[in-house]
Amino acid sequence: MGKNKKLTGAALIVMSSIIVSRITGFVREMLVPNLIGVNEEGDAYTVAFKITGLMYDMLVGGAVSAALIPVLSGYIARDDEETGWKVVGTFINTVIVAMVAVCFLGIIFAPQVVSLIGAGFETDAQKQLTVDLIRILFPSVAFLMMAGLCNGVLNSYNRFAAAAYGPSLYNIGSALSIIVFSVSRWGVRGVAFGVMLSSLVYFLFQLSFAVKNLKLYRFKFYLKHEGSKKLFKLAIPSLISSAIVQINAVISSTFATLFGVGGATALNIGDRTWQLPYGVFAQGMGIAMLPSLSSNIAKGEVDEYKNTLIKGIKTVLFFTIPSGVGFIVLKEPVIRTIFKFTSRFDEGAVSVAANVLMFFSIALLSQSIVTVTNRAFYAINDTLTPLLVGGSTIIINILLSIVFYKMTNLGVAGMALAYSLASAVNAFLLLSILNRKMKGIYIDRLLRFLFKVVPSAMIMGMVLFITNAFFVPDTSAKVVQLLNLIFQIALGVLVYFAAVLVLKVEEALYFKDMALSRLKKIVKK
Repeated sequence: MGKNKKLTGAALIVMSSIIVSRITGFVREMLVPNLIGVNEEGDAYTVAFKITGLMYDMLVGGAVSAALIPVLSGYIARDDEETGWKVVGTFINTVIVAMVAVCFLGIIFAPQVVSLIGAGFETDAQKQLTVDLIRILFPSVAFLMMAGLCNGVLNSYNRFAAAAYGPSLYNIGSALSIIVFSVSRWGVRGVAFGVMLSSLVYFLFQLSFAVKNLKLYRFKFYLKHEGSKKLFKLAIPSLISSAIVQINAVISSTFATLFGVGGATALNIGDRTWQLPYGVFAQGMGIAMLPSLSSNIAKGEVDEYKNTLIKGIKTVLFFTIPSGVGFIVLKEPVIRTIFKFTSRFDEGAVSVAANVLMFFSIALLSQSIVTVTNRAFYAINDTLTPLLVGGSTIIINILLSIVFYKMTNLGVAGMALAYSLASAVNAFLLLSILNRKMKGIYIDRLLRFLFKVVPSAMIMGMVLFITNAFFVPDTSAKVVQLLNLIFQIALGVLVYFAAVLVLKVEEALYFKDMALSRLKKIVKK
């Protein structure tokens, strides 16, 4: 019982930190079009931020969670902490060296990177600005990397609270940098300096908590140690797999620059919007499920593994499917209410970003499946399949982007559609391969679930379409816009929940019973 409570507490900390981090990150992104603008500067900043973010995710994002934490935790559990630090220390030191090298190379070859990624930038001034911003931001990659490693150490010692909220500190610092420097004489370059300094503060904050757990760390390399070989063997495929999402996002941003000024910023706005529910529901579930799935396999409980997996997928889709439908129907009110605060973000930009969000909403469903299914592969020690399947989607994304760019008039929204379709292929292949590999994962249950949830979400969408078309006040007052959006969301939740209850969706009945149980407890008090 004590262990269950401890696990539940850790899960709540992780989930709440994801929510806070997503919200603060969302605020940071919201400020870009309003204070920097949907213009050449905004596009330059967006592309520079994407490139440095890609470097961080490729070198650290997947490796910390998939390799460092379970390996160090295992050594600690076996009372062999000193050996564990030889292995993990080797990994940390290798990542540090690699990251420092990447930072120097990124600063030196920034012009070449911009020529490749910012292919659509028309003026030399915009290209040079992007080069300057990349060079300013690249040290932040190293600071974020070291903060991430500190987080991995803290989680290995079950110190979740200390590690959980650091990313929000970085997001808040970045947001303040945009507010302060965008209106100063330093402009967007000052913003980049502020973001870089925020990453340094984030690292020092995490280090202050982790330092007492670093007593056995040494800057030494034990590359021939069997534990080190095993760790790198696990880390590299997982690391690349986790970076594929970012690589596809950079590909989309590259094509977005071909659509003129504001294209990259509009794509980023839509991207950040759909990833808010994706991060809370799909990534949160993926983190929570991995230990249970791994435990099921370790104990030979294959049926329980399948049950856990399909329940996880259904729970995530229970929330993300209506979220996606809501984004499609309310695309313009969502973008206008959340992002439009100044004249720098005009109605034309709202319309473009709204169309981007509409097509990205498809990825909300497919990428949620990918995130959960990847964890299912990791639980059976298969990191290669997600890597190969995910890698194939990069090619698909590039081909579809070329097709939509040259053969349609979708504009920058076509790049969002290309990304979403590539993600859908990824989800289909992963489910099919896992289903064959595990000799069935109860796909029939998933299909029955979808036959109930999708119509429920469609009913919700029709109600929202009617109310949005005929009962929305025509006003620019931000308070009225916000109240209207809150009303629409609340109405959508009520209609959707009523529909899934009528259709007796298992997840809806569970949440209803849980809510009634808590209500009874409150009444009794």
